Amino acid sequence: MRSTILLTGATGFVMANVVRHLAELGHDVVGADLTPPDPALRRFVESLPGRVSFRQIDVTDRAAFAALVHDVRPARAVHGAAITSIPPEVERARFVETADVNVMGTLNVLAALAQVRTGRVVAISSGSVYGPRESLTPLREDDAKDPHAGYPMTKWAGDMLARRFASVYGLDLAVARLAGPFGPFERDTGSRPLLSPMAEWATAAVNGEAVVVSGDPTVPRDAVYVGDVAGGIAAILLADRLGYDAYNVGWGRGTSAEQAVAALGRIFPKLVVEWCPERRSPWSSAGAAAGPLRCDRLRQDLGWQPRYDLDSGLAEYIEWLRRYA
Repeated sequence: MRSTILLTGATGFVMANVVRHLAELGHDVVGADLTPPDPALRRFVESLPGRVSFRQIDVTDRAAFAALVHDVRPARAVHGAAITSIPPEVERARFVETADVNVMGTLNVLAALAQVRTGRVVAISSGSVYGPRESLTPLREDDAKDPHAGYPMTKWAGDMLARRFASVYGLDLAVARLAGPFGPFERDTGSRPLLSPMAEWATAAVNGEAVVVSGDPTVPRDAVYVGDVAGGIAAILLADRLGYDAYNVGWGRGTSAEQAVAALGRIFPKLVVEWCPERRSPWSSAGAAAGPLRCDRLRQDLGWQPRYDLDSGLAEYIEWLRRYA
């Protein structure tokens, strides 16, 4: 009998790609999410070596989630359910709900997994916990944390509490702090209202529309293709042993809007670009910049290497948009 891996937040952007990656490796996956899978996601994970099924669940419902875990009894788990409550108007509208899901939901998930003695658990955190920086020096896992808004504050609280819970209850757990992913299934499912500029630019290019670039196009941001994020999370989840309880997951280098648009131009030679430096952009606004996540731990401790770079990641994303979006 094959063991099962449980993933929460499984119909969201990043976790949908983790579901597919694990099933491609031959693992049976149960995806749990408040939002049921749409037909496009079901097609994305069908006909793979591992079996994939979905269960609709709210991680803030402690009793219901405990019942699900007792039914599934997963060998390993990835907790990715979260609300990404940005920009500011969404933070105001969903402040308490975000804390409830990102903090208490995390503890509900871990408590249920501890009850059935689940093996390795990966809790998904965010590179935003480090906060903005004056310097663009790459960020290590042990660097100071300084989250400046509700979403990164709740992710840092969940990050700390998950590792403390694991220490108290003997759970084999590590957190994965993600850089800024782009790729298939980045969409608003109700928990991720602000999409990345990469998604907007790629979609515009596929639709034959002008790519509008706001803000300073030279400021680097920590972009990474979601296929490499899924591979990094899987490396943490499936390793025989871990040397640390926290790992950054990213490419370890910044990507500016200029570089991203140049890569799109290599795919679309007739790409039309509108440069609007006077407009505010989440990629380059004052106080939004920070160095890329340094991923030496992931590479050296677990032997992980990215499979994509900017050009190959964008090419695969564009192909997916043309086929399915």
